[in-house]
Amino acid sequence: MSGMVLTFPILAGKVEAWRRFCQELSGCRRKPYEASRQRLGITREQLALVDTAFGATAVTTLEAPDVAQALGQIIASDLPFDVWYRERLQELHGVNLAGYELFAQRAPPQNQEVHFEWSMNSSGSG
Repeated sequence: MSGMVLTFPILAGKVEAWRRFCQELSGCRRKPYEASRQRLGITREQLALVDTAFGATAVTTLEAPDVAQALGQIIASDLPFDVWYRERLQELHGVNLAGYELFAQRAPPQNQEVHFEWSMNSSGSG
């Protein structure tokens, strides 16, 4: 299982619209939301509102067997719910997920420059 935390500032004056977006996900759009997440293999998603000194921020936590693939499918999907979801993200956060197309690739980009990585298995205990 892999996970990802996405943090996007909420545009000025859009906090109530963001709350309504969350209400739609748990209300009238619940069935298409669940169908989307099941199709993508997402096993957990949490949306949280955080007030910061710089304004309101949405923190989204995703878990899936392959979270990068799931995010890539959200970005590339032409299904009505996924299109609606991306449009809301652009409206509420000013983020066009098309700019994150590299997540649709199966392999990590070859030009990435990793500066730090840690995992329990590489800690070298003993």
